[in-house]
Amino acid sequence: MLALIVKEFRELARDRRTLAMLVVLPIVLLVIFGYAANFSVDRVTVTVIGAEADSLSEELSEYDTATDGLDIVDVDSTLTEADAEGLLRDQESDAVIVTTSGVDSDSALSDRMLVYVDGSSLFPAQAAQATFVQLAAEDAQNRIADVQDAVEDALEQAAGFEAQMEQFGEELGEFYAAIEAALATGQPLPEAPTPPDEPSMPELPEITAPELNPDELVTVLFNPDLETSWVMVPGLIGLILTFIGTLITSIGLVRERETGTLEQLAVMPLRPSAIILGKITPYFLLAIIDMAIVTVLGVWLFGVPFAGSLWLFAITAVVFCFVVLGIGVLISSISQNTGQAIQMAIMFLVPQVLLSGLIFPLDSMPVGVRWIGYILPLTWFREIAQGVMLRDAGLTSLWLPLVILTGMAIIAFGAATARMRFSLTHGGAR
Repeated sequence: MLALIVKEFRELARDRRTLAMLVVLPIVLLVIFGYAANFSVDRVTVTVIGAEADSLSEELSEYDTATDGLDIVDVDSTLTEADAEGLLRDQESDAVIVTTSGVDSDSALSDRMLVYVDGSSLFPAQAAQATFVQLAAEDAQNRIADVQDAVEDALEQAAGFEAQMEQFGEELGEFYAAIEAALATGQPLPEAPTPPDEPSMPELPEITAPELNPDELVTVLFNPDLETSWVMVPGLIGLILTFIGTLITSIGLVRERETGTLEQLAVMPLRPSAIILGKITPYFLLAIIDMAIVTVLGVWLFGVPFAGSLWLFAITAVVFCFVVLGIGVLISSISQNTGQAIQMAIMFLVPQVLLSGLIFPLDSMPVGVRWIGYILPLTWFREIAQGVMLRDAGLTSLWLPLVILTGMAIIAFGAATARMRFSLTHGGAR
């Protein structure tokens, strides 16, 4: 038994990939995901539009809540309320503040602006609601403080007037005594004292009970009830495609190596690209069918809307399938057995779940971790899927993630083809 234990340790020491996954990978995952696991969004990006946009943006800088929780990225006084939905659809910011015209500048802050947020970004939308409720409460507190200051000024003026009246009463008493003395002695009558001027009471500012209901303060677009399923289903579609394309496909070439048929492929008059296409075509068709089924079920079971272009969504799904299938073939070409292929596929799948914005918002991650999310294909598929399904976003606002996915597909297939050529040339060697 001791000899078997020693033998297993020696084999494990020779298998550097497995050893690295057992020792190094848990530490790396703990550090990365420990920083990534954060649901809170500290700052909300805001665009201020409307005729009074400039003055309102300057006024917001005087509020602690706005300074701490809002990041004003653009101020445009030429835009109107009709442009708010388009700004959110194109994800110019998390929220849009529209200044209302014809409202007294002394009115409550909530009466002088309309707030719209993007409900397709769940956590930023919830953070925006909380921030604007706090902003309304702070404005009410400031207005109450102004009333208190005005009342204190009035009380001080009243106290001063009372002291002056007391002094005037004493002067009147002395005046009457001086009159009696003047009458008795025949001296000239004294001059009467001048009464104090009546103080002008300060005008107290009008104050009303603030509206602290998030549904009244903020209008949520694209996901009015902030349903979690509406935000999750588009990303889950991509996750399922990732699972099929990476984990299942990665076993394909390994099976060829384990059964000894890789040498037969090497002598066949086939190009590596043709071999790859031949191997991934069944998985590609299966992934497309699963994508269609999951999308229909998501819309039917969870009531997720599909407001955008079906063609744009389909093109994105095809490109994304090529990305994950290419990665699956690449993983299988560098793995010596099924166990290694599964381990590497899982190592690729776990970051897709936690770092793509599917669960934890990218904005809440440190910069050192966030960049990992930007190199994951699921990040960009999720952004396109949510844009198409929830916001009715078009190619004009989603072209960048589509271009990035296309570039990833080219790189993944290029690397898989090069590795396949190497494997075939060297008879399946590492």
